[in-house]
Amino acid sequence: MDTISRNKKPTSIKWRFLSFVIILAIAFFVAIVMTSRILESNLLEIRVFDSAQKVNDISTAVTYDFVNHNSQSLYNYAVSQGLAANGRILLLDSSGIVQLDSYSRLNGTKMGNLEIYEVLEGDSDVSYGYHRIRNGDRDSWTLNSVSAIIDESKTVGAAVLVQSIDDVVSGVNSVRIRYIIIYLVSLAIVVILFWLIINRILSPLKSLQEGTEAISEGDLNKRVEVRGRDELASLGNSFNEMAQKLEDVDRIRSEFVSNASHELKTPLNSMKILTESILYEDNVEESVYKEFLGDIDHEVDRMTNLVNDMLLMTRLQNMEKKDLVFEEVSVISLLEEVVGPLRRIAESKEITLKEEYGYTGNVSCISGQLQHAIQNLIENAIKYNHEGGSVTVGTKEENGEIVFFIDDDGEGIPEAEQEKIFERFYRVSKSRARETGGSGLGLYIVQTIVRLHGGRITLESAEGEGSTFYIHLPKKGNDREKE
Repeated sequence: MDTISRNKKPTSIKWRFLSFVIILAIAFFVAIVMTSRILESNLLEIRVFDSAQKVNDISTAVTYDFVNHNSQSLYNYAVSQGLAANGRILLLDSSGIVQLDSYSRLNGTKMGNLEIYEVLEGDSDVSYGYHRIRNGDRDSWTLNSVSAIIDESKTVGAAVLVQSIDDVVSGVNSVRIRYIIIYLVSLAIVVILFWLIINRILSPLKSLQEGTEAISEGDLNKRVEVRGRDELASLGNSFNEMAQKLEDVDRIRSEFVSNASHELKTPLNSMKILTESILYEDNVEESVYKEFLGDIDHEVDRMTNLVNDMLLMTRLQNMEKKDLVFEEVSVISLLEEVVGPLRRIAESKEITLKEEYGYTGNVSCISGQLQHAIQNLIENAIKYNHEGGSVTVGTKEENGEIVFFIDDDGEGIPEAEQEKIFERFYRVSKSRARETGGSGLGLYIVQTIVRLHGGRITLESAEGEGSTFYIHLPKKGNDREKE
């Protein structure tokens, strides 16, 4: 399923961006059309209202002369009002026939416009209509405003004011063209800006994708270039940190396998040499057999200790919070169980083992694990001490913490080595393992156990003067849970 998902071509962000731009362009275009239509409608409404007032005044003014057929008076009035209104005036009888045209062109012509019939048939006293007129190679638009000529409550004719509205149409078209130009320029700017932004976003994302693919193929050295201080830069830094941690884990794993192989190989080689010495030599004395078998037994113990430490280390690393069962244990009883068996070992090396309990209450812990950690530190203090030396095991309360300390006056640890002693398979002296049978995992396991308890381990040491290890544990179980 993972392979199919990886090979499936994803939807490009650029195509999504293009879709967004298309939707934006359509929205802008609709807005321009609607705005220009509203503008045109408002301008025409103003013109219609003004023209309706004028034609209504004209129809009222010509009623007497129209009924009495005063042609000359009507003509003079129509011409003057037409010029004043910047238009053309037509006077029609009740049949729709033009009786007077201020342009003197349509006299006697029957008009069939809808707005004229609405007025003549009594459907409305005032009406209007728009008409397109073809003049050569161009069209022009006119507004016909019609008002009824009424005599004694009877419609006897109609006055028509014909005005050009080309100025309104051309004005709206001019505004529409400006809108379109502004729209196209704005759209171009938006497209360019978004394209730059999308490329700015996609460039680091593409780098992250390449880095992820490289790491998935095993190239843990891959890093991405981080620019700026925005969220993408933060994502790049997080990726680099993740890659570094993966590389560190892989390095530690390789080192662990190498070190474990080396640690197991050394006793195996020793056992092989000892065994071959016995097998291929004749007339070997019994004392030699016993000496060689004792050496083999010692190497077997070394291998057993190493394997046990490796198994314990793996078990500790795989433990989860739900697997941790803490209990309240008296620090005195906990330490006595550890110190008792080790006292005889110390006495056999003429080392004094002291106890100094400043804190005698309880500690919340996994007793078996904490005892293992303290035992390891005491054993190291005894092993790397000198005859006549001393080891002090004690407790105290400090800054709300329970502190276990193991102090010795032995060899001490060089300052340059102190930060490394908790690493797996690390030894201050490479020869000490052969003498003491140490696996190089003891202090790493101690640190792991202490951290599982929500605590920390610290060291004070001077070469040739001794060392003091401190285990700091939270006094209350709640403190550990917060951490």
